[in-house]
Amino acid sequence: MVKYGLSEGKPTEKGLKIDAQTVLAYIKQHPILKHTKLIAYGQSLGGSVAISLVSRNEEQFDALIIENTFLSVPLLVPHIFPALRHLVYLVHQTWKSYKTIKYVHHVPILFLSSLKDELVPPGHMAKLYNICQTSGVKVWRDFENGTHNDTCMQNGFFEAIAEFVRDNVWNLD
Repeated sequence: MVKYGLSEGKPTEKGLKIDAQTVLAYIKQHPILKHTKLIAYGQSLGGSVAISLVSRNEEQFDALIIENTFLSVPLLVPHIFPALRHLVYLVHQTWKSYKTIKYVHHVPILFLSSLKDELVPPGHMAKLYNICQTSGVKVWRDFENGTHNDTCMQNGFFEAIAEFVRDNVWNLD
């Protein structure tokens, strides 16, 4: 069994959604944190968790940032494990971000995509961007030499986040 820190059990889609909702509830009840602007940020699977959380609690968020996030696990499996492409129906952790993102209606979203991502095909991020119908701002930033885990090391990464937050969360010129 894989162990994460001091946690017991194993991570599941249902459990991660519960954990994310619990963190949001804590933040919203905290005497100081409840007054701050809130941005959900997730990379890869974390992006799916962030999309899910924001889609269920949009009124509590000021923005969403996703990085190298997949459309769904069943659509990702053939890319990572081509030999298993005919067995995707056995996947029970699905994370259907391509469906969930349609429930984000107003929050501004920043899409950060590494074009040399070896795990999540960049086309997944492009499709999430195209599927998204938020009335808030949609911002696309890609990184030509970025791979799955080094996007934050690419030129312009932090500047893209800072500009997005400045323009769409703080609304500063």
